[in-house]
Amino acid sequence: MPSGFTQGAPCWFEITTSDVAAAADFYTGLFGWTAVDTGPQTRHYTVLHQDDARVAGIAAAETPGDEASWLPYFAVPDVRATVAAAKAAGGSAFCEFAEIPGQLEFAVLADPDGAAYGVSHLTGHPGTQRWSQPNNPCWVQYTATGAPADAMAHYAATLGWTYRNAAWETSTDKPYQALTTASGEGEFGGAAAAQPGEPAPFWALTVRVPDCDATVARTTDLGGKVISEPADMPGPSRIAVIADPAGAAVALMSFG
Repeated sequence: MPSGFTQGAPCWFEITTSDVAAAADFYTGLFGWTAVDTGPQTRHYTVLHQDDARVAGIAAAETPGDEASWLPYFAVPDVRATVAAAKAAGGSAFCEFAEIPGQLEFAVLADPDGAAYGVSHLTGHPGTQRWSQPNNPCWVQYTATGAPADAMAHYAATLGWTYRNAAWETSTDKPYQALTTASGEGEFGGAAAAQPGEPAPFWALTVRVPDCDATVARTTDLGGKVISEPADMPGPSRIAVIADPAGAAVALMSFG
């Protein structure tokens, strides 16, 4: 596994959408990224960059009209062994194994509650290169149908994660879980209980931005919509949730 990605840590993010070009226009306009279309042989898979560093990918939906959504990939040393572990922990596989020679091996899985996630062994692909830097992914968030700790048991068995009540959490009813890899090298994500009426379960991408409010304002100018207005959170941080024009949700977070 390339240096920089601890086993179980987020290593790549990919949005699947019916209109790749429209998604590229939105995200480049919102975050200042650039987009590289890899051509018709990949169904115009598009790689998003910040300067010369890779951030994420855009893949064409298999069926036009499929719901757009972001998928996180987590770094593993052995994809097949991880798929076996996921199944033993009650999960299933959408894609058991695929390989891009010289770049990566990957699988797309579902946890016991049906939330999709990816695992990848990066052989030449650099992955997401500027984790937690401005206008880059900085956090992954799981929304659970029930108690977040119950949902995270699958990931602990599959990816070696540890989870515990967040330091700021005071509730004893389905408390928010802070996630770390087996190495304990700092939190990379969290798991929360779904709010009434909120679809769940799902994984969501959070992007660190210099100014949460300004990014939200730019969202509507680019054709997206605001799901949750900016609000102050522990940290201190400020967070909002938006959706791109195709409906894929992204959280925004600024610090200080």
